[in-house]
Parts: sequence; structure tokens; C-alpha cells
Amino acid sequence: MSRIRLRWHDRPGLAGGIDKDGTRAEELLGLGFGSVEFGTVAAHLQAPFSLAALTARLAILPPHHPDGSAIGIGIGLSPGAAPADLPAQWLAGLLGAWRVADYVSFNLSAQACRPLLAREHLPLMAAAMKSIAAERDRLPRRIPLALKFPLGTEGEPLPDVAAAAAQAGFDALTVVLPAAGGQLSRLARFAALAQRIADGPALVAVGGIRTAVDVCAARAAGAAGVQVHRAFVDAGPDCLPALIGAGGGRQRAPALPGMTEKAGTPG
Repeated sequence: MSRIRLRWHDRPGLAGGIDKDGTRAEELLGLGFGSVEFGTVAAHLQAPFSLAALTARLAILPPHHPDGSAIGIGIGLSPGAAPADLPAQWLAGLLGAWRVADYVSFNLSAQACRPLLAREHLPLMAAAMKSIAAERDRLPRRIPLALKFPLGTEGEPLPDVAAAAAQAGFDALTVVLPAAGGQLSRLARFAALAQRIADGPALVAVGGIRTAVDVCAARAAGAAGVQVHRAFVDAGPDCLPALIGAGGGRQRAPALPGMTEKAGTPG
């Protein structure tokens, strides 16, 4: 059994929501995070944060070093979009983002998108992700795909959309840990998801991660990488040394059964 590994997961990443329009791109990409995720934006022209404006700003950035921060673009839906609009809007997002992104993340964590996680929408979601992965495979270069979704809380079923993304060929799952419950409970639920999808997408934990100890705990639960948001909002770039700690941001906790990494694929 093996799990996909993306190079930028060796260092903490900056989650979406910090810079939705690319106006801080040069600053954020120079801070030393493994990745910086911009957005969430929508491909729809009437979206409050448009993909076109973001990619226009990212396209004129100076070339970045191959080992520098990866550029992620979070794709969402336009306000008021119906579930049936999702496949077309996500596909337009991929086609609009891939030229300037190192990976593209499709975001279901926003409150407005959470009804799409209901089982009745799973066939729609699965078909949309398969279509996006097939379109990605026709692009001139292979760009990793990620799906971001909330893990849910204790007592709820684990999100079915995770397995659907894995089956579609997505490369990473960005899992939003619940705010409720203690850290052990939240990470036990994360570990259960990691074991359920033991061979496939890299898992990235986001939510409540502030220190190197938190990073190690998330990795021990099966995370290939972590992202932070609140820690950066509160402390700015100073949060990074606290996250990296003595391990240089490459802490490796003992792997759970069936979770050895498949190094170097893709990215």
C-alpha cells in the first residue's frame, strides 16, 4: 500500500482565504511556506473573487524557484450556484487555473457548499471529479488536483466524497478538522479516514494547527502535510518557526499501517 506524496507537503502550507485575489502573492510566496493557496475564487464572471483576476496577477510574478512555495488555487462556486452548476464551474476553474498553478484545489468546505456533501449529491460529485481528472490528463502537463472538505464531527459518517475523489484520481485531500472536540478526538477521526483511504491521495490537515507538536500529531494521524490559516492571521510570518520547530518542518511521525509514502509522485 502506498500514498501519493507531493514535494511541498514537507513544509507547512498556507491555507486559502489569506489572499483571495493575488494582491499579496509576491509577499506570501517569499515567506517559506511549502505552498500558498490563493482563493477561494470562482470561474464565474460575477463571482466576488474571480479566477480571471487572480490568474492575471499570478501570471506576471517573477519565475519562482522549483523548490520554492507551490502555488495552489482554490476553486469554489459562484454565489447562488445550483448543484447542477458545479461540474461546469469546476471544469472552467481547472482550465482557467492550470497555467499559473502548481495544484488546483476544489473547495467544498465553505458553508454554502456543505449541502453538496449530502449523499444524494454523491453521484454528481463523483462524475464531476472523474470528468475533471480526465480533462487534467489531456493538459500539456500533469497538474495535481486536490479536494477540500470538512471532516465532520464525532458521530457523523466519514465523508463519502473522500473515496469518490480517490477513485477519480485526485492527488490530495485537504481535510478541515472540526473546531469542536479535543485534539485527540479530532485526530482519531482523521486517522480513521486515513485508514479508510489507505492507498491514494495525500492527506493534508487544516484547522487548529499552531505548533510543531500539532504538526507532528497530524502527521502521526496520517497527514502527509498540513496547512494553517488562523495561526498566520494571528501571528503572521512568525507562526512558521513555531510550526517548523527543531525538525525543520520535515518531521516524520511513525506511519500508520498501510500508509507508506510513494515518493516523488507527482510534483
